[in-house]
Amino acid sequence: MFELVNYDFSTNIHLYKFKETNILLDVNSGAVHILDDLAARLIYNLVKYQGDFYRAMEDCFGLYDMDEVTETVYEILGLWEDGSLFTEKDESFVLDFSRLQIKALCLNVAHLCNMKCEYCFASQGDFNTKKGLMSIEVAQNAIDFLLAQSQGRRFLEVDFFGGEPLLNMSVIEQTVHYARRRGAETGQQFNFTLTTNGVLLTDVIMDFIIANDISIILSLDGRREVNDRHRILNNGQGSYDIVLPHIKKAIARNPISYYVRGTFTRNNLAFSQDVQHMAEQGIKSLSMEPAVGPDGEFSIRREDLPEVLKEYEKLTEVLINYYDDGHPLEFFHFNLDLQKGPCLAKRMTGCGAGTEYLVITPEGDIYPCHQFVGHSEFYMGNLQENHIDENIGKIFAANHLENKTECTRCWARYFCGGGCHANNYFRNQDISMPDEISCEMHKKRVEAALYMEVYKRQ
Repeated sequence: MFELVNYDFSTNIHLYKFKETNILLDVNSGAVHILDDLAARLIYNLVKYQGDFYRAMEDCFGLYDMDEVTETVYEILGLWEDGSLFTEKDESFVLDFSRLQIKALCLNVAHLCNMKCEYCFASQGDFNTKKGLMSIEVAQNAIDFLLAQSQGRRFLEVDFFGGEPLLNMSVIEQTVHYARRRGAETGQQFNFTLTTNGVLLTDVIMDFIIANDISIILSLDGRREVNDRHRILNNGQGSYDIVLPHIKKAIARNPISYYVRGTFTRNNLAFSQDVQHMAEQGIKSLSMEPAVGPDGEFSIRREDLPEVLKEYEKLTEVLINYYDDGHPLEFFHFNLDLQKGPCLAKRMTGCGAGTEYLVITPEGDIYPCHQFVGHSEFYMGNLQENHIDENIGKIFAANHLENKTECTRCWARYFCGGGCHANNYFRNQDISMPDEISCEMHKKRVEAALYMEVYKRQ
């Protein structure tokens, strides 16, 4: 009666201590429990003795009062009975990823850039393809393509990307107006995002962004010396003194949504200091992404992980301090909705690349994700051909948790869906084989994010 002899603890629960707090995650239900030391020891013992409650209790009798141990066991049993602990995977949830419709496009409106960031995955803007700007004809064809592929979906997403998209601002403006008109005809609504390095971000452009409810993502790596080490202009000068004032002015306009995105490399592992610096500049919505991929000059390596994981703990302290002071920061990787959580598709596959999301180049070429642009093995066709390579789409549709042996037993699986397809590919030449270094960093981020949620509720 009091045994969980066949329960797979390592797959279905995660118990850890963050700072002085014992946190228990029930993976399948998503329930998070704060445990005192006695309850934590009992859970550790249950894992040790493969679910035998009696042996778990016996190991505690010499350290704790017998009545306290018994009471705590009944509390644990109550959580089990309530369905918030020791749950099993719900086999009734099945999603056919091959039937998902395209709902989002990334328009690479510029395969040119006015910067030459040294760690740029896009080869300083051209993705190792033909340099150039997207024509309005290609952009309009892309909007028509999205409308045709997304029948039945009311809300559609378009991200203007590059290179540097502001080099092609006239096409962006015309595309937004065209999409709004076409959406009104079909009863569909477009949401737009603009990803920019901020160098060309003028008041006039911000007027357009505000008037059209466009979300913006801007780039800054933090402190001047850190940012200007890698984020340099085409003339070799640093970008900090140009970009930061533009970012501040953009934020002051109160756009519908914004993020300032930074990148940390193995040359700068003290990224919590850069988050702190950006916060001091009035930036409240931000992210700091690790450089990942094959071992090189910039990507995080296994030997860097101990320092990186400690840095996430320092970052947590920074975020807590701002929260306590009444000025909370919105840090992208720590945003967990523990009440609703991500949708089933995101829980199972991480993102919709190749199934719900595609990227279009200035030439009208189609790829499953912006990180695959220029890699011929992922070429899915051209807008002029008016169809997508279904074989590549099927490969991405099949790349979900159920088909990843390494992921099915990981406690963090529903917070990443098996990892980024591109990270996996460029590390292991296989989109279905997780990048272990990225996994370790992500698991630490999830632990820190769960702690933050717990802290806010105490």
